[in-house]
This record gives sequence, structure tokens and C-alpha cells, in this order.
Amino acid sequence: MRTVFLGTPDIAVPTLQAMAGSEAFRPLAVFTQPAARRSRRGKAESSPVGTAARELGLPVHEVEAVSKGESLDALAALKPDVIVVVAFGQILKKAVIELPRFGCLNFHPSLLPHYRGAAPVQRAILDGVVDSGLTVMRLVKRLDAGPILLQQPWRMDAGKNAIELLDEAGKLGAPMMLEVLARLETGIDAREQDESAVTFAPPLQKSDGELHFAAQSATQIVNRIRAVQPWPKAEAWLLGCDGDTRVIVHHAEPSGDERSGTPGEVLAINQQGIMVACGQGSVSLTELQLEGKPRKPARDVANGLRLKPGARFRD
Repeated sequence: MRTVFLGTPDIAVPTLQAMAGSEAFRPLAVFTQPAARRSRRGKAESSPVGTAARELGLPVHEVEAVSKGESLDALAALKPDVIVVVAFGQILKKAVIELPRFGCLNFHPSLLPHYRGAAPVQRAILDGVVDSGLTVMRLVKRLDAGPILLQQPWRMDAGKNAIELLDEAGKLGAPMMLEVLARLETGIDAREQDESAVTFAPPLQKSDGELHFAAQSATQIVNRIRAVQPWPKAEAWLLGCDGDTRVIVHHAEPSGDERSGTPGEVLAINQQGIMVACGQGSVSLTELQLEGKPRKPARDVANGLRLKPGARFRD
């Protein structure tokens, strides 16, 4: 089968690798987003998919817009039977969607029609979802609205953050895509989505990383910290007489301690970390980072700041 792969971030790499290792479905070419700076001071680098494709010996096209101009011409010249799309990062136009005879297949890490959009895993974590699912669907012009070809349940481990869960989803999605590809020639049932059950997962905003101890419970605080890795990262502001200190929070756990206090108040500093009162319950901040400093155990940060119980975070 003549296949082409479209993808950009890490979650797409397992499916690309699985297709490349299959004699029947090895991609003729890979299309990905253009090289970009991956860090503030770094040079422009190829996307994870671009890097992986080159390692696999596959032709790579780094394109600004695959649905028009020379990029579309290059795609059409390959005469694909099917195009596989995993987190490509561009909305595909009709010219691409209708190009292959079997259409464009997409892997989406949610149980559609729930969490249509760019951040399904992150938004599900924010909502406290544990029992979710994974979907392979056929693309249509509307966002994530195409008919479902294959689904499976997926339990989102509450101990994992968005980076870890996206990695897990990508690995689970690869065999699902190969199964769908293998069934295309003989025919595969497609099920339309229930439009009455649609929910959306828009991209995260910088403000999604802000911790509000008064408005959120300990569980909600922990879920927010999990959801916003690696961007925008969770942040809290430690109040001080010489100005407030921005603290990036990489990891936290519900403390399980029954002590109460004013939301934002530091209740204790122990081996687990810095215990802070929330709107409901308290949370132990376990791994922190100050501006321009490396990540450290929260207790080490507290010692460096000479933090004591009674100190306060902005609530």
C-alpha cells in the first residue's frame, strides 16, 4: 500500500516507526512542520518526527503548509493510497483529505467525541479524568469529527503527568493504526460520532499554569501541575517583604494531612516537601524551580529560601 505519514511531535514517532518497520505500510515520504528552536538559546532543530524519519532512511519534507503550493504538488506526486496523520499541527484542506483513495487516517488520544481539539490529554487531566480512550478515525473537514474506525479504552494513570501520558498514548496508538491499515483493503466498518456528546480540548494557554490555592482543591492543584507539563508549567508566587518570588512547580501530591489553614499558607516543611493549604485539603509541593535555577527537591528550595511554616503563597 502506498502510504505517506504526516506528523510532528514525539507522540507521532511510535506510529511512524511501526509503519517504517512494516513492509506493507512503509511510508513513501514523511511530511512534518519546519525546523524550529526547541529551547530559548538553541539553534533551529528538526521536529521529533523529522529526526526519526531521517534515522529510518525516509524522505522528509518540512513544510509550512501541506495543503497548497509546492508542498501539495509533492504530496500529490506520491499518489498515496492512504495518508496517516498523527499530531501534524496543520489543519488539512479538502485537497489533501480527498487525495488518497482510502482517505486520511488520524490517531487521536481521547475517546471521541470527547475532547476534540489540540490538547485532549492535558484537558482530560485538568478535568480529573482517569478512564479515557484512544481513537483512530478518518479525517473530514471539521475538527476531529470524522467517522471512528477503531477505539480502545485507556486508563490514564493519576501518578503520571501529561508528558508521560502522551508518550504512553503514542506507543499504544501505533499498533492500532497498523490494525486499521491492514483492514482497509478488505473493508472496515466506520461509525459516525455522536454529536450530542461532543466536548472540546482547546490548546493550553499560559494562564492554565497558574495555581490558585483558594479556588482549587488539593486534587485539582495536583492535576493542574500534571496537565501543564512541559508547557506552560505550573507556577505559584511566594509572598515576601522584598517582593514576590515566582516558583515553578514540577511535581506535587495530595499531602493526606488533616491540618488546615488559610489557602496558600505553608503548613509544614518536611521530607515530602512543602505542605500548602488549599481550598479543600492540602498539597505537598515536592519538586520546584526558582527563576534561572535548576529543578530541586522542594525541601532544598525551602532551605535555600529559609522558608518557615506560616509563609504564604499568593492564593
